[in-house]
Amino acid sequence: MHTELDKLTTARSFVDTTCTRCGRCEKGCAFLKAYGTPGEIARKIRDIPHDQWPNPFECSLCGLCGAGCPESLRPDEMFLEMRRTREKAGALALKPYAPVLNFEKRGDSERYSLIKLPEGGDTVLFPGCALPASRPKTVRRLFQALQGTMPDMGVALGCCMKPSHDLGRTEFFEERFGRLHDALVAAGVKRVVTTCPNCQKVFSLHGGAISTTTAYEMLADSGFAPSIIDGGEAVIHDPCPQRYDGAIQDAVRTLARRSNIKIAEMENTREMTRCCGEGGMVKFVRPEFADRWTDQRRMESQESRMLTSCAGCTSFLGGPVAVDHVLDVLFDSKPRFALKGPFASIVRLKLKRWFQKTIS
Repeated sequence: MHTELDKLTTARSFVDTTCTRCGRCEKGCAFLKAYGTPGEIARKIRDIPHDQWPNPFECSLCGLCGAGCPESLRPDEMFLEMRRTREKAGALALKPYAPVLNFEKRGDSERYSLIKLPEGGDTVLFPGCALPASRPKTVRRLFQALQGTMPDMGVALGCCMKPSHDLGRTEFFEERFGRLHDALVAAGVKRVVTTCPNCQKVFSLHGGAISTTTAYEMLADSGFAPSIIDGGEAVIHDPCPQRYDGAIQDAVRTLARRSNIKIAEMENTREMTRCCGEGGMVKFVRPEFADRWTDQRRMESQESRMLTSCAGCTSFLGGPVAVDHVLDVLFDSKPRFALKGPFASIVRLKLKRWFQKTIS
C-alpha cells in the first residue's frame, strides 16, 4: 500500500506544481470538463480520502491531455496511479467490468492459449484477443504472409492482460503477464510481433528482454502490397496507445497507400489522436463520457470511411460511419458479420487448432 501511495504522491505533487491550469487539456475531454484540470484534480486529492476523489475510472487513460500539454505533463499516469491506489484499498468494484474481464480470463486460459515455435525460430506472432475473436481469417492470412518472409515464425495465442493493468490491478497483472512472459522465454521466444496497439504497449513496457515490433512495420518493410486497383478513400484513425509511435503510424499509412487508398487526415491525428470511446473501459461506469468521445471521433471523420489498426477501435467507431481494419483491407478478409458471444469463442478455438496443424 505504501508503494502505491508513494507513487501517487510523487505523480500528484509533480502535476500540482507543474500544471499551469491553462485549460487546454479540457477541450474535448468529458472527464476533465467534469472534474477540472489535472492540476486542480491533483490539488483536490491531496487532503481528502480516496472515496471523495474525482473518479479516476471515468478517465479513458488515452493520454491526449499530455499530448497537448505545454508543460509536457502526462496526467494519465497520475490517473492510473489513482486507480491503483483505489484498487489496493479495496475500492474497485469488478462487477461492472465483468464482460471485459471474462474476455480477458478466456484469453489467458489454457484452453485458448498456445505457444508454438518451429525449431530454430525465435519470433512469434501475438495477435492478442480481439483480432482472433473477430477476424480469424485475417489472422490466418496475416500469418501466412509473414511466414513468407520468415519461414520459422511461430505463434503465441494469449492475453496481454491490459484490461487488468488499466484497472489498476497491479499484483494480478504482474502475476498473469509474468506467467505469459516466462512461458515465452522458456519456449525460446526473443521477439513478439503484435497486431493490437494495447498488446504492443504492454510488451514494450513490460516485456523485458523480449523485443517487440508490429505486423504493420514488418509488412511495410517487406514491401508487401496487395493487388488492389482502387482502394477508395479513407481517413486514418490512430489508436491512442500508439499516439507517440510514429514508425507504426507511418507503416499503416504506407500499407494503405499500397492498397491504392487515397488517404486524408482528420483534424486530430497521430500524436493528437482522440479516443474511440473504448479507452480505460469507461463505457462500463460512465457510458455518456465514452459515447461522447465516440461521437466526437465520428464527427471529425466528416462521415468519411475510417481506417485503423485496432480491432477495438473498429468496433467502437463502426455503425453510422464505415470503419475498416487495415489488415482486413490488405488480405481481403473483412468479416461479413460481427462475431460475438459463443461464436467468437468457437472461432478462437478453431484458429488455435489451425495453428497447431500449420506450424510444424
